[in-house]
Amino acid sequence: MAKAKINDIQKKKKEINDKHILFYDKTLSALEFILDEFSRELVRADIEYLEMPKGAVSTLDFLISSIGKVQKGQRLALGLDDEKPENIEPVINIIEGLSEEKI
Repeated sequence: MAKAKINDIQKKKKEINDKHILFYDKTLSALEFILDEFSRELVRADIEYLEMPKGAVSTLDFLISSIGKVQKGQRLALGLDDEKPENIEPVINIIEGLSEEKI
């Protein structure tokens, strides 16, 4: 009985995680569309970047924050932060007892 319950929980976790991945993918696509349209509007407005309206700056900040949250959620749902980076540094051998006189 306990093993069946564990399997049910694992299956449910996978289903929910898969839904989260789809949700984050859709959200990222929507944010991409909004950012593209927002960028086009800024170019059309011909505004000097130092004179950008506070509303435009706030919108851009909101989009950047949202993208960061989606990235964090995707990394969590995909388990990317669980992976340990591979150590690719070269191995350095240290030779002890060498004397400059013998070289």
